[in-house]
Amino acid sequence: MVAAERAASPVGRATYHPQRQVSLHRVDPRFVLPHGVRRGVVLGGLDAWRAGLVSAGIEVVDESGDAAASDLVVASARDAAAAGSLGARSVIVEGACERLLRNAGYRTGRLLLRPTRERPTLALPLDQPAAVSYALERWSIVDRRWKTVRMQAARTLASRGRFPSWASPVLTIATRETGPPALIAAAAELGVPGDAGWFLTFGQGDSLSRNAFQLFRPGAHRPEWILKFARVAGYSTRFADDERGLTLAHSAGGALAAHVPDLLGRFEVDGIFASLETAATGKRLRDFLSTPGERQAKVRLIDRIGEWILEFGRRTQRPAEALAPERERLRQDAASTWRELAVPAGLVDELPPLPAVTQHNDLGTWNVVADGLNFVVVDWEDAREVGMPLWDLLYFLGDAFVHLDGPTGPEQLPGRIANLFAGNAPASSLLFAWIRRGAEAAGVPAESVGVVATLCWLSHSLSPQSHNVDLTTFTPGEHPRIHGVEGIARAWMTHPALGPRWSSWRG
Repeated sequence: MVAAERAASPVGRATYHPQRQVSLHRVDPRFVLPHGVRRGVVLGGLDAWRAGLVSAGIEVVDESGDAAASDLVVASARDAAAAGSLGARSVIVEGACERLLRNAGYRTGRLLLRPTRERPTLALPLDQPAAVSYALERWSIVDRRWKTVRMQAARTLASRGRFPSWASPVLTIATRETGPPALIAAAAELGVPGDAGWFLTFGQGDSLSRNAFQLFRPGAHRPEWILKFARVAGYSTRFADDERGLTLAHSAGGALAAHVPDLLGRFEVDGIFASLETAATGKRLRDFLSTPGERQAKVRLIDRIGEWILEFGRRTQRPAEALAPERERLRQDAASTWRELAVPAGLVDELPPLPAVTQHNDLGTWNVVADGLNFVVVDWEDAREVGMPLWDLLYFLGDAFVHLDGPTGPEQLPGRIANLFAGNAPASSLLFAWIRRGAEAAGVPAESVGVVATLCWLSHSLSPQSHNVDLTTFTPGEHPRIHGVEGIARAWMTHPALGPRWSSWRG
């Protein structure tokens, strides 16, 4: 740890009180500035910026006050001249107007947002062609063949420092200060050079999902580090949990640990907590499964990850007695909470003694990054040292095979999972072969597999609840989003072929 974690200091009194739901996605580009933002001015009708800054705990003042003492002025292109005249440390303009702001004494650059400024997934600095080219190839969702052609054309343009104005919205970033984004500068103590290349990925969940800088050594074409950071001041829980989970993951040792990032350190800048890990290079598995290509190649990668999950379970196995606290948790939380679904009161007690294993506990396709047959399992903050066997395999294969058969949204996920496990999806036979193999490897008797699977989905369907409590605490203006997993318990328990007596998997 390079700086002691501490409670965030007050960031000032906000003067704007939005009455509608807000999101931090629109205001996340503030993190590319070489300094923190505690006080800002928003010109014109950019209400989403005004509301987002307030939600992030940043004081928003009127331009008639002492705007020169502000860290940031935000404006549309038509108000760029007015923004430059206020004398703030930095200016962000939605649009391209570099020359105007250079004339006002600022250093300027262009930041490309993809796909939209309202909810971007990527922020690409156009003065970093190698990083931008990598991001376009590996972090673009290319689910149609024509998009592949468009992506290749975009990479060619980006390598020349250009990009078509119609392709993505542009921000002009203007600052009076030199140096990299403040969080990257703070990572120097952990070995990141000040001239590291970068692009920024935005968490696509709610405001508690973390953003990340992908960092490149000068001249490199692949990232070497990933710098994760919170979007709101004071939110450190996920970083402590991630450190604990990575420690558990590395305890498996050997070749298994090669598929897990190394944590290099944790730190904090102006109340924003961050961590530095070794980068996982390639595409997110979910994006790879959506990309046009040979189905068998995708199945081979899923199989390879499934084998890793089984071996990880074997290496971390503990005696059945170690599961006693987890069994009690399931009695109290999962089984009793779902009485409306007619979950048998003694469901947990139906299980024979089973070995305990360490779980990643959120092993969906969004948490695997793959390059060919190589892969890295990321984001270990939900890891459980002592957990039920088969759960990671069920969770991973469910998500992977659903997406192998076609893209899906959170609203459709519960029904798609139910169809897959009931034997009604194209990939059901692949799933069932893995369940048979997994049950044998984990020592789960055939008659107990349905109970283990039922407890898995009952427990995972409760997971968004505690997260939503944190969301209300840190960003009360943002409503909880639909994750998809919260509906699986109902879909599982109400499907005639599923539930504790699930047997379709036997073939």
